[in-house]
Amino acid sequence: MPAAIASCYPSPVSNQGGTPVTETRTITTKDGEMGVVVNHPDTEGPFPVVLFFHHGPGLDDGSKEAIQTIADAGYYVIAPDRYYRHGQFLVFNMRELMSPDADPVAAQKFRDAFAGTTDELVEDDVTTILEYVKDDPAARPAPMGCIGYCIGARSVFRTIAAHPDTFTVGIALHPSFCVTEDDDSPHKGVADFAGYLYVGIGGEDQMSSAEINKPLIDAVAKLGDRGSVEVHEGANHGFAVPGPAFHEAAASRSYERALALFGKGLA
Repeated sequence: MPAAIASCYPSPVSNQGGTPVTETRTITTKDGEMGVVVNHPDTEGPFPVVLFFHHGPGLDDGSKEAIQTIADAGYYVIAPDRYYRHGQFLVFNMRELMSPDADPVAAQKFRDAFAGTTDELVEDDVTTILEYVKDDPAARPAPMGCIGYCIGARSVFRTIAAHPDTFTVGIALHPSFCVTEDDDSPHKGVADFAGYLYVGIGGEDQMSSAEINKPLIDAVAKLGDRGSVEVHEGANHGFAVPGPAFHEAAASRSYERALALFGKGLA
């Protein structure tokens, strides 16, 4: 298990031994070649599938550590490169981009990739991935789970709404753009979800606070014992991804809850 998360999470839940298999693969889509990171235990499968939506900065090293943490627990994790239409495995340094002297070219590239990857395009990619994993003997058929961070959390809500017969567990960590003024705001689809849902929000989140996410919190509460929200004291946006904002206690609790729900909903 990666050091940043291993230090706060005691042990895998269901790994049966073996060294994790980590591969970068390419899937052909109608819009080009989509890179994906696939990670699962190096033991006899198949393993339950967890679809991983990375955060706004991209599929960075911290995201790959988080992917390995989930795979270590006995899952087949597949993480698409959200921004592949704008470049292969783009990773953005958000602190640099938000500084007064930010490189305008890099800032514009981020804006293009972030805004240009619409919900509809993500759904196209999800559909392609679901077809892809059917042919991988290491991947078990549904039920599946999905986990997303920041803008990836929005993709979780869109995905569980679009594929209710496939995804039975959704995990949304430091969610952003999940509560909007739109008639089809992602949080409004929670009421129809029949599976398990966990949302983790940083108590000090300066980008998408618990207050902003109040309608989402209320929607999850209506799921009863199938849904839960935790606001982690002292944690900022990005707390669950190893890196500058990583918060040990909040991350530990969030992965504990995520793996518990995967164990319950993907059994």
